[in-house]
Amino acid sequence: MRALPLAGLLVGLTVLSAPLDARADDIAPSYRPAVEVDPARAAVLDRQPVNYMPLGVPVGAFVLFPTLGLSTGYDTNITATNNNEKADWLFTVRPAFDLQSDWARHFLAFDGYFESTSYAKYSNADYENYAAGARGRIDVTSDFTIGGYARYAHLNELPGDDETNVNNLGDPLPYEQVTAGVSFDKQFNRIWTTGGFDFRYRDFDDWLDGAPTDQSYRDGSDYKLGGRIGYEISALTSVFVGGSYQWFEVQDSDYNSREYKIITGVQIEPSRLTRGEAYIGYYDWASDNGYLDGSSGLTFGANLQWFVTPLVTATFSAGQQVTTSNFEYNGFTGSAVVSSTAGVRLDYEFRRNIVISGWFDYLNQDYDEFPRVDNQYVVGAELRYSINRFATAKLNYSYTDFQTNFNNINGAEDYIRNLVTAGVTLAY
Repeated sequence: MRALPLAGLLVGLTVLSAPLDARADDIAPSYRPAVEVDPARAAVLDRQPVNYMPLGVPVGAFVLFPTLGLSTGYDTNITATNNNEKADWLFTVRPAFDLQSDWARHFLAFDGYFESTSYAKYSNADYENYAAGARGRIDVTSDFTIGGYARYAHLNELPGDDETNVNNLGDPLPYEQVTAGVSFDKQFNRIWTTGGFDFRYRDFDDWLDGAPTDQSYRDGSDYKLGGRIGYEISALTSVFVGGSYQWFEVQDSDYNSREYKIITGVQIEPSRLTRGEAYIGYYDWASDNGYLDGSSGLTFGANLQWFVTPLVTATFSAGQQVTTSNFEYNGFTGSAVVSSTAGVRLDYEFRRNIVISGWFDYLNQDYDEFPRVDNQYVVGAELRYSINRFATAKLNYSYTDFQTNFNNINGAEDYIRNLVTAGVTLAY
C-alpha cells in the first residue's frame, strides 16, 4: 500500500521511500507561498534565517542551487511483511540541482536529481531513482498568471509503498513516470478563479522478485481537469466552490474509470493564529465497462495551520481519493478502493537553526468489492539542525503499524516497521 507522505522518511533532500513527483494536488501545507507572508506569520518550516540560506551560483539570468544529500539508516522490516521480516542498514547518496530564474516578472526553473540507495546485507533491495523537469509561470497581468510543469522520472515502488498492498513486494518494483500540467489564476476584484489540467503516464516493470508481474491494471495514463471559483468575504477569508473530472486509460480496459467531484469550502487566515483551507463535497467514481462496482459518497479535504505560539506550528491535514486494486478474493479479481487520510504535525523552533518535529498519520483503505479494510498508523519525529548556510543535518525516526482484517489472505499481512535515519545535506 502506498505510504502517507512522511517527513520522517526524509533526510536532507534524500527520500528513503519511493519519491512522489509533484502534481497539482501535492501542495505545501500553506496555500499561500511563504514569500508572500510576513515571516512572523510563516509556519516554522517555512522560515529560513538569512544567515542559513544557500547562496546559489549565478548563471546568467538564473541562479543554480546544487545540493548533495548523504544519509544512513537502519530499517527493521525492509520487506514490510510479518512472515518474512528482514532488517538491514541502508546508505543513500542524492545529488540534486535547482536552476531558478532571477527575473522581476515571470518565473522559470529546471531541476533534477539522482538517488542511489544500497543495503548492507540484501543487495536485491538496492534501487536507483532519477528525475528531471521544468516548471514556470507567466505573469500576464498583476492579477492573472499562467503556470505549467513537465517532468520525467525513473522511480521504484518499495515494500510498504504499494498503492493497495496487492503486489507483495519483496524487492523494489521500477517504473517510468511522465507528468505534465498547466494552470491559471485570475482575480476579479473580490472574486477569484483557478483551474488546471494534469496528466500522468506510468509504466511499471513486468518483473518482480525474478517472476513475471501483471501491472496492466495501472500501466497507462490518467487525466484531470479541475477548477475553483471563490469570493473574498474579507481580505483573508474566502468561500469557494469547485469541481474536477478525472479519467483513467490503462492497458487492462477493465480498470478504465472516470470520477467527478463537486466541493465547497473555505480558505481562512482570520488572524495571526490560523491559516489554511477545508472543504467537503460529493464524489462519484465509475468503471467504464462496469467490471468494477462504482463508488460514490462524501468526500473531504483539509490543510490547516495553527500557530500555537510564535515558535510552535501545528498542521492538520485530511483527504480522500479512489484508486483501483487487482486483489483476488473468492474467485473474483479487482476492486475500487476508497483511501482516507488524516494527520497532525507539530514543529517547534527550539533555536533559529534547530527545529524539533513530531507527527501522527492515519490511512484507512476500504475495498468496495470485498469486506477488506486496511488501517495504517505512523508516528514519527525529526531533529533538524542547520549547521550553517552550507550544511543541514537531520535525525529521523518513524514507526509504522499496518493492520488488515484480511491478514494472511492472498498475501495481505499485518506488519510493524521501525526506521531510523541520520544524514546531512550539503548546499551552496
